[in-house]
Amino acid sequence: FSRDGVLSPVGKKVLAGSALFYLLFIAVYYDLEVNLILSGLSTLGQELANGLTPGYLGMAAKVVLLVLAVGTRAKGNHLLIVVLAGVMVSSLFQAGVSFTKLIADPTDQLAAITYWLMGSLTGAKWSDMAFALPPIAIGLAALFALRWRINVLTMGDDEASTMGVNARRVRLIVILAATLVTAASVSISGMIGWVGLVIPHFARMIVGCDYRKLLPASMLMGASFLLIVDDVARLVASSEIPIGILTAFVGAPFFLYLITRSKQGL
Repeated sequence: FSRDGVLSPVGKKVLAGSALFYLLFIAVYYDLEVNLILSGLSTLGQELANGLTPGYLGMAAKVVLLVLAVGTRAKGNHLLIVVLAGVMVSSLFQAGVSFTKLIADPTDQLAAITYWLMGSLTGAKWSDMAFALPPIAIGLAALFALRWRINVLTMGDDEASTMGVNARRVRLIVILAATLVTAASVSISGMIGWVGLVIPHFARMIVGCDYRKLLPASMLMGASFLLIVDDVARLVASSEIPIGILTAFVGAPFFLYLITRSKQGL
């Protein structure tokens, strides 16, 4: 919801902070028959796996609140400060992710960590949806309810105030709603990149910049794109290719096209 349509102070720090939580889970519990834990084939494994999504959401919320606290205390352009704070916090948690990979057992844990970081729907189960669906539904409902206010935010805080929209309050609600959707989704699929960056721009090219149309179009196109990539990942090789690899192959060239076209900027 930034005016340039590119910078998002939510996704990157949520992924980095929550990924650290998940990787620590793998590192701590892998010796307790992690294959059974993640597949839910034992009572202990089911109990531990059931705690993943709530813990993931809690970690994501803490990361977002940390960034917002930094943005509130600092002086200057609020949105720019929140974006920069997100970059710094993301770098901090990325360092934690790297350290977790360093101390992980290279024969078992490191492979599980690396595969999860590349993203895949292989391990997704219907039981996971019982925990992920409520926060996703709440987040999407909030975003749908604020669609026209997000349109106003693109004009700047001063213009929003003149139209009776509390820009900071709306921005906070949108950030928290996006955090719920992002964290719940990634807790099931792993870190699948480029979908949230490329698909909204592609949808904007089709339906325009009106968020009343752009939000539902982005959701439908993003879900469809992920399903298509998942089918390709399962069919092109004897073993499934992690989805994150394919989305990067598709997303990076498309984004390069977006930023280099001469007639219209992002």
